[in-house]
Amino acid sequence: MTDRLPKLPRMAAIHDLSGLGKCSLTVALPIVSASGVECCCIPTALLSTHTGGFDDWTFTDLSDAIVPIAEHWNKLGVHFDAIYSGYLASEAQGKLLEHTIELLRSDDTLVIVDPAMADNGRYYANLDDSMAECFCRLIEKADIITPNITEACFLTGTEYRTAPHSAAFVTELIDRLSEFGPKVVAVTGVSLEKGKVGIVARDNGTGKTSIVMNETRDGMFHGSGDVFASAFAALLTRGAALEDALHLAEDFVAACIERTAVRDTPRHYGLDFEGALPEYIRSVDELFK
Repeated sequence: MTDRLPKLPRMAAIHDLSGLGKCSLTVALPIVSASGVECCCIPTALLSTHTGGFDDWTFTDLSDAIVPIAEHWNKLGVHFDAIYSGYLASEAQGKLLEHTIELLRSDDTLVIVDPAMADNGRYYANLDDSMAECFCRLIEKADIITPNITEACFLTGTEYRTAPHSAAFVTELIDRLSEFGPKVVAVTGVSLEKGKVGIVARDNGTGKTSIVMNETRDGMFHGSGDVFASAFAALLTRGAALEDALHLAEDFVAACIERTAVRDTPRHYGLDFEGALPEYIRSVDELFK
């Protein structure tokens, strides 16, 4: 007789759904699932494409659906091991997300907030400082946050700096972000030396800082933050140690970027993560066996 399989962890993923250009839910759903975590989706908006690199995109606001979905799940008594949120279309959606977290959160629920609102020193289309204020309130409710360098600066009121970044600058950002109360702060898009980019993360429980870097490639790779955050969030939901989750998630991103560069996929179409999933799944299985 086959041994009984362990309980499948369950995550609520609250992001927009962009039909073309791999990011947000179109990245979170397959990667979280491949990590061995059930992914339950609350779409915040429906876009024809994401807002970076495409013109004339369509947008349908799904704000009216967010809380009713959460209320239905709450009524069903569904338990969530994690709540993972990303891009929001407006400050008003931030307030809805605050309520949604309260509806779905249990004492043992891990809350991961990716304050996806900006990159390369500027906000995404149609967003402004009100989103930084919105995410400041949200990360007070979070156990884990995964801002990029730009978002970390906007959240803390720090002047944005281009790479390479000094260790003192990154430490200051993490110190200021830690004042909001998260247990783990993971800042992405950090370059401590020319030719290297990656993540610097601090476990505020132990005070330990972990650094994971990979070789850089020229240009911007849209969706790489979502690929990292989705894998990282799912691995932590399964109980991986912080450093193991960082290394595995960042190695997965590096493999996806390599495939995208070699195939010469248009950057705004997102990372070629599909072909990297089999090896990622094998690595996840090895980590948790």
